[in-house]
Amino acid sequence: MVSTTYILGGKSVVLLRRCFICFIFVACCLFFSLAAAPAFAVSSHLIPLPAVNFDTPSPKTANAELSQKEYEQKISSLEKICGDRYNVFAQTLSEEKKAALSISHARWREFLFSLQETLNRQLNTPVKVFYGIKERERVTNIYRDAAAAVYEQRISDLERWSRGDFSPLKIGDPDALKVALAYEENLFNERASRCVYLMEERYRLEEFTSQKAWRDFREAQLSFIKKMTDDRHALSEENLLMLRRINDIRALQAEGLVFFKQEREE
Repeated sequence: MVSTTYILGGKSVVLLRRCFICFIFVACCLFFSLAAAPAFAVSSHLIPLPAVNFDTPSPKTANAELSQKEYEQKISSLEKICGDRYNVFAQTLSEEKKAALSISHARWREFLFSLQETLNRQLNTPVKVFYGIKERERVTNIYRDAAAAVYEQRISDLERWSRGDFSPLKIGDPDALKVALAYEENLFNERASRCVYLMEERYRLEEFTSQKAWRDFREAQLSFIKKMTDDRHALSEENLLMLRRINDIRALQAEGLVFFKQEREE
């Protein structure tokens, strides 16, 4: 090695210098990618690991157990309940508030349909995921889980609002609420970016559309809440609840996407 260095002279020094620069560049890239990655609940890994041994027996979620016909009947039932709850609540409102609710509900439907569209092409299939707990794999259908959850959450909101309840989380400490909001807002941006990274490029436009639809829905929903209550603390709680719900969906979406990403790379 010494003799080779001596013979190569200046060329050896240049080569070593370039190798060192490349090493520093790669190390920096790795460091910043680690620093920027979201803290997924599924495990301590920066990108959620796919659940292992897909073909081995694992418990199935309720939605994964359903036949296609049974699932369609479930969604049809949830849609009817949601419509009924909306009509009952709307009848109690003034024209101004009813108009705001109508806009909110329309944006909610647009979000639902855009979410279904982006998940249907990618994750409407059985996938084994951790569901937030490492080494607790379960087989599920993420498309079905997300769609059912969005309906159930809307029904819950309409029922709660009908009771005059606009403080869904009952967080008494304003400072704690502020911290929680900042955390979930940052988590939303991280998880939204992570899902885009994990999916194939041909699906990304639909994902961007879905993310924008959710933001439009949130804006309309909070505008409605402002007309229903002057309590700014309650408004922040509604905002926080929305963020937590979408972050749960994005975390589950990422678990499914990483399985297919690894499959493509292998």
